[in-house]
Amino acid sequence: MGTLPSDPGPGAGVPARHGLLPPALRRDLADLNNQFLDLTLAGEASGEPGCNWAEPVRRRLREIDRPTRTRMAAVPFALFRLVPPALIAPTPATPTNAVADLTVPPPVSGGQGRWISFTHQATFFARRLVDGAALAANVVLDLAPEAQSLLGALCPSQLATLAAQPGIVRPRWPDHLRFWEMLEAAVRRDSSEALQWAHCVGVCLLDIDAGGAPPGPGRRRPRR
Repeated sequence: MGTLPSDPGPGAGVPARHGLLPPALRRDLADLNNQFLDLTLAGEASGEPGCNWAEPVRRRLREIDRPTRTRMAAVPFALFRLVPPALIAPTPATPTNAVADLTVPPPVSGGQGRWISFTHQATFFARRLVDGAALAANVVLDLAPEAQSLLGALCPSQLATLAAQPGIVRPRWPDHLRFWEMLEAAVRRDSSEALQWAHCVGVCLLDIDAGGAPPGPGRRRPRR
């Protein structure tokens, strides 16, 4: 991975900290981020793609003390992303069907049950963003327009079936140790500017992970 930009410090024109989510959604997102870190780092759902951290990232996050990790979870963006299964066609809800081409998994308990509970919460949270704040769904949760359209078209029973599919939730920045180091440092410094800058770097890294080139001189990243 190439060298990341350094913290530009105050006055560098970074985005407003509270511009996308109202306090209630910020609270719920922090709770989801906390759950996600606790579940995936504890290894309770180790068979899930959502736990596929690169080992250096997993090791570093596990070493962070809980109060600091809790403050990291309070950032105004999700530490996880939703990956809805492709080619899902919503169908009219009836007592005998839910989402086309998806099967309802059998009941589970223990760590796996806690994981599915989390994926349900995350999916319905994403639906709230899609319904009320499409821009926030894109920036905060990295939901592409196609995924937003899918979530917006599903009724509650279909959303529940979707949320139970394996791999629906994945970590963001699973192998970018430098990003997590930047985020931890910003939280320890209690610097909103450094926190915003870490998120901007993270968004650029998402472009790289998607196969695109990082923004550079003369190349403007599409506005989200």
